[in-house]
Amino acid sequence: MNRREFLRASAAGGGALIGTALLGPAAAGCGGAPPRPAGPPPPPPVDAFLAKGARVMWIAAHPDDECFPGALLARASIHHGNPLYMLILTHGDGGECCLKEGCKPDLATVRGQEMRAVAERYRATLQHERFWNAPLPVESFPKRHQIFDIWRKQRDPVQVVARAVRKFRPDLVLTFSPVVGATGHPEHQLTSRVATAGIRQAARASCVGPLPPHHVARTYYVLNKFWVYRLLGRADPGHVTERFDATLPCTRSVSCLSFMTEATKLHRTQDNDMSTVRSLRSAFARVNLRWIDPYQVINQPTEPA
Repeated sequence: MNRREFLRASAAGGGALIGTALLGPAAAGCGGAPPRPAGPPPPPPVDAFLAKGARVMWIAAHPDDECFPGALLARASIHHGNPLYMLILTHGDGGECCLKEGCKPDLATVRGQEMRAVAERYRATLQHERFWNAPLPVESFPKRHQIFDIWRKQRDPVQVVARAVRKFRPDLVLTFSPVVGATGHPEHQLTSRVATAGIRQAARASCVGPLPPHHVARTYYVLNKFWVYRLLGRADPGHVTERFDATLPCTRSVSCLSFMTEATKLHRTQDNDMSTVRSLRSAFARVNLRWIDPYQVINQPTEPA
């Protein structure tokens, strides 16, 4: 199930979207076992945690993926004024170009420009990588572990995440889930797995360069729990830890939901999808989250889909 099908089915369904394989020596066992904190997440809900000044990192595969947690990201950076870091692994050059004038000099360049504008709108620091993006049509996508092999030939994505975590030192990390990944896109699933592997690696004593280790206090999966997809067995599996209210204010006059939907207009090349998001804005009124312990819950990037 790709994002286009997800959005179209959401509209058709009434717009109620609620919304140890080895990794190589650099990713497995470097510096000994990672720390293994136990127990449930701390008591404060996510917005109360943000109110304490939490540093937030969003790790995703594509420009425009931020529309899913966008209201929560805006709440952190715009309302609470917290530092926000967006780590995007691809430039989305395997996608489509919806611009009448075309995408010149190429789609990757234009989508990179769009993503920079979005990050500026969110007051976020942007790290935008150029890992390979599976080209349309969806039927031609490799499996996620095959995409991981392609990525590793370019650069170790786990190390990229680990270094970013050590550099930014987030208190809270958001990413998609490792099994379905909100829309079924294998790069969503893979990026989730790379993100949690990088979080573990960043906490180890060595192996990630000169920056000191960093332990992320909270990690959340952003889940698709839309009722149509639950009925079809295509929703993200498992429980929801909490639901963030996207209608909370970002400014005195703008809700976080409105901020997110307006920001989607900056992704002009993806207007076919982003216009659907805007038409379904009420469907994004809740952001479904699952707190996970990335030091104990292991989903390897090399695991076959």
